[in-house]
Amino acid sequence: MSANPSGRKGKNPEKKTFMERYRENLEREKAARERERQQKLRSVGRGEEEQETAEEPEETPEVTEKPRKKTREEKQAEHLGKIKKTLVACIIGILTGIISFLLIDPTHVTGLQSYTILAFLIMVAGVVVQRHLFVLLGLGTPSMGAKDWLYQGFITFALWFITWTILLTQGV
Repeated sequence: MSANPSGRKGKNPEKKTFMERYRENLEREKAARERERQQKLRSVGRGEEEQETAEEPEETPEVTEKPRKKTREEKQAEHLGKIKKTLVACIIGILTGIISFLLIDPTHVTGLQSYTILAFLIMVAGVVVQRHLFVLLGLGTPSMGAKDWLYQGFITFALWFITWTILLTQGV
């Protein structure tokens, strides 16, 4: 037989491990819940005791992990990824503005007509192309939510509109 009943060689037998403390905490919580339940049963009466025990589900405490803090390198990599995504949206917006100008004669652009709708569709196609570029560049499209795509689409739209407007008004 060993002098250490817990089986931990070379460690302080009085010091408890994380799991031992966790189990003790669970037992204390379970005992407290049981005492609460017994007090409720005594106060309610014998007739309703069976109904209450049938309705009360067994609670299990949830163990939540604290989110791990990011290292400086992880933060920098994430920041560079965001900059690259924004840069791609800017470039696509400028390119779609130039393409819209080259494909549509400036004399036809007056108000909302089929030519202006075509230019808008060219911009929408640029937003769709972004997703494929993100996959090719490895910029993490699965992690992007609706808010991120709305941001990318707005940046593309804004630069498309600015570029196309500047190009249309240069000859006036």
